[in-house]
Amino acid sequence: MTQARFMLMEECLRHVGIDFRFPAIQPVTDLRNVDLLGWLDPRQAAESGYLEPGRSSDEMTGVPPYPITDEASYVLYGKIRRYHGRTVPPEGCMAKADALLNRGAGGVTPADAGKRFDDDEVPRYVDSAADLAVKDPRIAAAEREWSDCMRSEGFDYRSTDEARGDRRWAATVNDDSIGHTPKPRGTRAEIDTAVADAECREETGYSDVRRKVYVEAENRIIGQSRARFDVIKSLNQARLANSAKVLDGRLTLSW
Repeated sequence: MTQARFMLMEECLRHVGIDFRFPAIQPVTDLRNVDLLGWLDPRQAAESGYLEPGRSSDEMTGVPPYPITDEASYVLYGKIRRYHGRTVPPEGCMAKADALLNRGAGGVTPADAGKRFDDDEVPRYVDSAADLAVKDPRIAAAEREWSDCMRSEGFDYRSTDEARGDRRWAATVNDDSIGHTPKPRGTRAEIDTAVADAECREETGYSDVRRKVYVEAENRIIGQSRARFDVIKSLNQARLANSAKVLDGRLTLSW
């Protein structure tokens, strides 16, 4: 879908006289539920403690960072009506591409079918579910059971966040001050703590509890917004089918 969307936006930009190329799409490799589950990789813990490789945008979305000119941005988002004497589509080339990919979605209003993709809509629902989940007493009980396990191994932490955020290795606001020496990472103390942490999460079923609670919270949010999720599902089905047509040349923009 992203590749088809990029192709259509490039075509639209060329139509108004801008030659712009979006980057190639890469496979998405990010473990996007790992934070919700509170899962800690035992191998990572044994190798480097809590130090994780940074997540890059292409790992999460398949789209690496790319520069874009002001002119292309104005035309993509419809911030100008004309470019070098050529008419810019209403709402811009992005909206025009998205409207084509939305074509044929059942049970969708013309307003929904004609506007730009809201890539943050589903993540906002995820955040709402997370807000519900963290207040569930089962999460607090799982933290206490994990804490008891850690104490039996000689580590005194009230929560998994407290262990990961231990000032001996975790960055704080003061660490950003000029001249401050970065804290050593992957020390024996950090690795020993992280290994015990991962083992206690496994032993107490910590991530299993979080999964159950978060699934229930997400289902509550879905139930409260069923009609909207039906619209999102219909739009995604249309976008997927239309993207296939774009990629094999059966569907193009009209002017």
